[in-house]
Amino acid sequence: MELSLGLIKADIMTAQYALNEFESNAKFKDMKNICGYHIQQATEKLIKYQIYRRLDAPDNRQMYTHNIGALLAYARKKNLNINVPGYILKNAEVITSWEAGSRYDLHFSVRVDTLQKALNILNIWYEDVLQHERK
Repeated sequence: MELSLGLIKADIMTAQYALNEFESNAKFKDMKNICGYHIQQATEKLIKYQIYRRLDAPDNRQMYTHNIGALLAYARKKNLNINVPGYILKNAEVITSWEAGSRYDLHFSVRVDTLQKALNILNIWYEDVLQHERK
């Protein structure tokens, strides 16, 4: 599996677009869910991207998960030194829940300030990975 930084950036941009749309039209509440989903996807992909870059032959069976905690555990088990912000480490379980909850739970909702904070951290993290991984 090959992940590109462009694909990750697209998830971040889509999340920001969805949040902006929600904020300009609060009646369209599903846009918050779209934002949460793409934040989870970008988080997952940033972790997987770094794992793939550090392993010649990653165990792809471990990569078929959306569980951020499981991906982080895999990186620790393999002694990989991947860049993950403390906020992501602390909130891995919550962010993981955004993947399915945002698509299937009709009563799913994440606070706007939580989404914006996660997006801010994702943007900084993405730029950091971009700078370090392209060297």
